[in-house]
Amino acid sequence: MKKAQFWYGDFLIAVLILMVIGVLFVSSIIDLTSRNEILKDLTLEASDISSILMTEGYGTLEDWRNNTGTIGFIADNKFDDEKFDQFLSLRKERQRSMFGTYNNVWIYLADRNGEIGLRHNLNYISINEINADNMVHIKRFIFYDDNDDGKGDIYILGVVVFR
Repeated sequence: MKKAQFWYGDFLIAVLILMVIGVLFVSSIIDLTSRNEILKDLTLEASDISSILMTEGYGTLEDWRNNTGTIGFIADNKFDDEKFDQFLSLRKERQRSMFGTYNNVWIYLADRNGEIGLRHNLNYISINEINADNMVHIKRFIFYDDNDDGKGDIYILGVVVFR
């Protein structure tokens, strides 16, 4: 009789361990699914933002302040640092509104050596400084002529969206 009772106790412990493992497995699968959804949303937003920035946009700084027009950093097939500076003069909430996101956005311009020059969120100097659980980084190649002499170079316009 004691052997059967002992075996029954072992069986209960084994069932309890399997239940704990099952709960941990299910919770990790749910976490993976929700993280994939977040990354999917961030990827779509980063793609949309980078596509918008690669246009000429329309409207003036006053239009942008009055919620009309769209942002775009390209003019005459090259990066327009004047539009970039005008965009930086807008309030942070207005900038996010123009991007159509509630997430954090960091935009930068880097030369072919990877040196970051112009950047949109001055809180960060490089992507390594961004401490986020979920982040998407998209790079676009643009022509940038910083002194308008017609001898510019290819630069990277980076868009980082994170939460």
